[in-house]
Amino acid sequence: MSNDNNNDNFSPLSETGSQVERYRSTRREHGLGKVLLSFLGSMEVAISLFVVVGIASIIGTILQQNQAYNTYIIKFGPFWFELFRALELYDIYSSWWFVTLLGFLLISTSVCIYHYAPMMLREWRHFRLNVSEKSLRLMHSSGLWKTDQSQEQISRFVQQKLVNGGYSTRLKNEQGVLTIAAKKGAANRLGYLFTHGAIILICLSALYDGNFNLKLRELAGQLKPETRDLFASQVPTISRLKAGDNHAFRGSSSIPEGSTTDIVFLQMRNGFLVQELPFNLTLHDFRIEHYESGMPKSFESDIEIEDKKTGKKITKTIAVNHPLRYQDFAIYQASFDDGGSIMDLQAWSLENGSQKAIRFKQVVGQSKEIDTAQGKVKLELTEFKVSNVQPNPKAGETGHKFKNMGPTLTFRIRDSSGQAKEFINYILPTQQEGRSFFLSGVRSSNSEPFRYLFIPVDDQMSLKRFFDFRALLNNNREMQRIAGKTAELSLQGNKPVKPELVQQMSVVMLRLAQLFNQGGFDQVLADINKKVPENKREMVTESYFKVLQTILGTVYLEVLQHEGVDISNKITPVQEQYYDDLVNTMGVLANYDAPFYLQIKSFEHKQASGFQITRSPGKNLVYLGCIFLVIGIVLMFYVAHKRIWVRIKSAPDGLANEILVAGSGDRHQKEFAQEFQALSQLLDKEFSKQH
Repeated sequence: MSNDNNNDNFSPLSETGSQVERYRSTRREHGLGKVLLSFLGSMEVAISLFVVVGIASIIGTILQQNQAYNTYIIKFGPFWFELFRALELYDIYSSWWFVTLLGFLLISTSVCIYHYAPMMLREWRHFRLNVSEKSLRLMHSSGLWKTDQSQEQISRFVQQKLVNGGYSTRLKNEQGVLTIAAKKGAANRLGYLFTHGAIILICLSALYDGNFNLKLRELAGQLKPETRDLFASQVPTISRLKAGDNHAFRGSSSIPEGSTTDIVFLQMRNGFLVQELPFNLTLHDFRIEHYESGMPKSFESDIEIEDKKTGKKITKTIAVNHPLRYQDFAIYQASFDDGGSIMDLQAWSLENGSQKAIRFKQVVGQSKEIDTAQGKVKLELTEFKVSNVQPNPKAGETGHKFKNMGPTLTFRIRDSSGQAKEFINYILPTQQEGRSFFLSGVRSSNSEPFRYLFIPVDDQMSLKRFFDFRALLNNNREMQRIAGKTAELSLQGNKPVKPELVQQMSVVMLRLAQLFNQGGFDQVLADINKKVPENKREMVTESYFKVLQTILGTVYLEVLQHEGVDISNKITPVQEQYYDDLVNTMGVLANYDAPFYLQIKSFEHKQASGFQITRSPGKNLVYLGCIFLVIGIVLMFYVAHKRIWVRIKSAPDGLANEILVAGSGDRHQKEFAQEFQALSQLLDKEFSKQH
C-alpha cells in the first residue's frame, strides 16, 4: 500500500480484490491467533459460509417451518420425515448447525472488516500525490502537451476543468515539478464497508430474534413443549412462558368475536408452548368478502389492545398486509375460522328397531356423547361454513359460473374404540334433476373423497316423511298387519283365498321388508344367494323384488294416509317420484354406516379471527442492514472510482512547460475513456499536443 510519503513505484491500476491480496501478502503473520484470524477473514471462507446460509434459507422458505409432525409425515412419508427431522429441516432457523453457521459468518465478516477497513479508508481519503512520471506514462489513458504558459496559469486552467467535471483536486509543488491529483467516486471504496456491515447487522438480528434460547432452556430441563390436546388454562407451568421470559417469538391465536385473550401459541415440533402477552387482545368484529368463486377477497378485524400495566387502550382495524404495531409487537391478520357457532341439531336415528330422534344444541369445536344401540359415541363438530360455493354445471343456462350450496357442517362420529368417520352435511336441500334432497357426505379418512347420501324431501321440504317410512318399517306389530293386508289383497285373484297361503305370503313379505330395512338391496340379494340354488336365483330374485316393491308400496301408502293425503284415487306423479327416490335411498342407507343422520335445524353464527403475533426487537437491525446493503451495492457497482494526475514541469529545452496528463478508473472503462477524451480535447484547444 502506498500513501503520500511512499516512494514513486506504486501503480494505481488495481482492482479492490488485488489490493486486498497485496495488502494481505505484506502482513507478517505469526502465531496461532493471527493464523486463525487470517483464515476466518479470508474471502473464500466468507463466501462459502454465505452460500451455505443462503441455501439453508431457501430450504427454510420452501419448506413450511414449525408445523405439526403429523403434517410432515403425511406429506413426505416415514423415511423422508425421519431424515428431514434428523437434519432439523422443520426448524432450520433455530437448528444448532444454522446458528453455528450464522455465528461463523458473523465472525468472518467482522474479521474481514477488521483487516481491510483501514486500507479502504486510506484509499478513500488519499490523493496519491507521489505517483511517479514513469507510472503515469504507462497508463492506458495518458497524453502529453507543451505550452509556454506558466505553471500557475496551467494549474488554474486544468484545476478549473477538473472541478467542473466533478473532481476534487490536491496540488503539490516539489523541486519545480507541479503535481495535481484529482479524484471522484472515492465513495466506491466505502461500498465494501457498507455491504459487510449489512451482513453483520442481519446476522446479529437473526441470532437475537431466533428461538435458539428456547432450545437451550429445553435442553436444560427448564422448558417442555406440551403435546397433549389441552385448553390453554390447563397447560402446566413448564410449558408456559411469561411475558418477559421471551424477547422474540412468532405465535398464533384464534379469537372468537366478542372474546379476549392474552396468550399466543408457539409451535415447537410435535408440541406447543403458551406465550403470555403483556396486553389483552379483544376482537370486536370480523368481516369478510368473497369473490364469486367463493374464495376470500378480503377480511379484516376490529381489535382493541389494553396494556396490563397502564390500562391504556388502543382500537384499530387490521387487515391482510395492514398489521397493528404496538411497542415491540406486530399483530397480523392471518386467517379466519368458526368462532364457536351454536348449532341447533336433530339426530334422526338410523339404527334398526329404533325410532328415537333427539334434539339438542352444540357449539362448533366441542364434542358431545350420544347413546346409541351400539353404545356411546362421541359427536365432534369440527367446522361450520356459512357458504359453500362450487362450480355450476349449468353455467351456460344461468350465466353464473358458480353456485352457493348454502351452509355446511363438518363433524366426526367417534365410536368407543376411538375410530371416527367424518361427515359433511348441507343445511339446505339440494336440487338434483328438478327434485330436492338433503345431502350428506361420509368418508373414513382425509385421504378419501366423500361419498354422498341423498335423502329426498317431502312436500313440506322436510325429512319427516322419510323417517316416518323408516319408523313404520321398524314397527314389527304394524308391519305384521301391513304384510297380512298386502298378502290378502295380492291373492284376491285366487278363489277361494286360503288362510295358510295368505300367512305364507305375509311371512315372505315381512321377511323381505326386514332384510331391506337392515341392509338394503344388497342384504336381500345376499339372502337369496345364500338360500336359493344358482340355477333358480334369477327367477327367484325377480319374484322377490316384485313382492318387495308391493310391501314397500303399501308401507308408503300407509305413511301418506297418516299424513292426511287422499289416496282414494291414484297418487300424483310427484308422490310416485318421491317413492322411487325413497326406495333408492333406503337401498343404499346401510353403506352410510352411521347411527344417526344429523340435521341442522338452525344456527347462531359466530366467527373467529386468526392472528399472528410477533415480537422481533432485532427487526430494526434488519432494516438498517438492508439500507446499508442497498447503499453498498450502489457504491460498489454504480459509482466508479476515477483518478486523474497532471504533472507540470519544464521542458528539456527550458523554454516551455511540459504537461503530462494520465488517469484510470476501476470500472466502466469505456465511460472513463470517453471522459478522458473530452478532457484531452479541452487541453488540445489550449495547449500543443505532443506525440
